[in-house]
Amino acid sequence: MPLSEEKKNETRDRLKRDPDFREAFTVEARNMYIKALKYNPSLEDEINRFEQIMGADPESFDFDEGEMDEVDIFEQILNAFDNQALLEEKDNATIN
Repeated sequence: MPLSEEKKNETRDRLKRDPDFREAFTVEARNMYIKALKYNPSLEDEINRFEQIMGADPESFDFDEGEMDEVDIFEQILNAFDNQALLEEKDNATIN
């Protein structure tokens, strides 16, 4: 499910000012990595960038123009995670 621009901006702001939220956000993304990579193996480079961004102090990571930030990358991880979960659910479903 795509995140609204309003939700993305709220999340970006909170990541900058709330270290506990930043940690929880990172942990949640890490919990999704393996399943997301099963669905979209090309996310590996973006996941590595996500880790670099989240490991840096807020607002200290330099982005090139048009480059995804941590929230944009998280959205891709979330989408891949959801799609893989749906595929696994479909595979595990039985027809009676």
